[in-house]
Amino acid sequence: MNFTTKEVISTSIISALGALMFLLLPVIIGITTDNLKLSEQQSSLLVSFYFIGFLAACIFSPFITKKITWKNNSYLGVLFMTLGLVFIAFVPSYKLVLLFLSFIGLGSGTLFSLAIVILSNAKNAERYFGIKIVFEQVLAALLLFIIPAFIVVSFGYQGTFLAISFTVLLLGFASLGLPNASLIVNKDVRNNTNKTSPSFNIKLWIALLCLCFFFGALSTLWAFVERLAVTNKLSGDEIGLALSLSVMGGAVGGLLAAYIGNKLNLKKFILLITPLILLIVWAFYLQFTFIVFTMAAFFLSLCWNFSLAYQMKIVINQDESKASWLASFIALGGIIFPALGGALLGFYGWLGLFIAITFTIIICSIGFYNVCAHKRALAS
Repeated sequence: MNFTTKEVISTSIISALGALMFLLLPVIIGITTDNLKLSEQQSSLLVSFYFIGFLAACIFSPFITKKITWKNNSYLGVLFMTLGLVFIAFVPSYKLVLLFLSFIGLGSGTLFSLAIVILSNAKNAERYFGIKIVFEQVLAALLLFIIPAFIVVSFGYQGTFLAISFTVLLLGFASLGLPNASLIVNKDVRNNTNKTSPSFNIKLWIALLCLCFFFGALSTLWAFVERLAVTNKLSGDEIGLALSLSVMGGAVGGLLAAYIGNKLNLKKFILLITPLILLIVWAFYLQFTFIVFTMAAFFLSLCWNFSLAYQMKIVINQDESKASWLASFIALGGIIFPALGGALLGFYGWLGLFIAITFTIIICSIGFYNVCAHKRALAS
């Protein structure tokens, strides 16, 4: 499918809103933990409850998009996110915050899965995934810089969530520029008509599980980087600046994926990116200064988002019709792993958590590589 520039930009903005809360998790967890005086285990549940709603939206997305137009689907996602954020701002109770985070996740998952379904039908899909990642990272970088340095200081907990809700509502008008849903509906009909693949595709499931576990491992680290920075006695201003710069690293990773596209062999990509990510992960375990923390966060975000575009392409190569499953398995990783990470941190400390993250990344990289050994999974 060929999309206009306006359609790609509008879809990328919607995707950025869908990814926004996840990218803001270090700040969200930090301010909520401090305001409600939560333990590490309680903090980790904030992530899990958000992704429960996210997963629910992703699971039902294939059915909803057949009943509701893309624009109306997007309007609903924006509405869910906005209302959930407003409720959290005015009802700061831990149990209700968990409920409202699930509500926000429902809206986020609706927007994120919708964007993936649209862009996965484009030619050179990894390039479009890279473009959407750029939008996600730039928006989050701006808020990660503004919120800790200005909003939290001046308006506190309530003002932070109201500011995010206003941003979601304002950018939600990008829904007006989404492409015509009939393009993909017609393509789905053709795919179903011509489908000859077996009902069970082992390589598809390996790729999806690797995507889930890989994303879950890094999302666990991302959820606790703010706590790591506090442990290393960095100030709030330093943490906010470092995190905003780190998300710009994600934008660079997205730009690289958009520029390189399908020129990069997927097996070579795995061999290149895995050692880099492991090196960066362990940089967070060491005693670090502001500069080391900033560089580690920047390159983690860069490599993670660069790899995500290609990992999604690996999955799509196995079965294009399962593009809507991508967001669901990403959400599963976000639900399971931060909660497990919080438990590991409580029982075994930071070392146990970092060993578990390392082991998961290595296993997933092996799985991705084996899937790519099949010639259909190589970039053309």
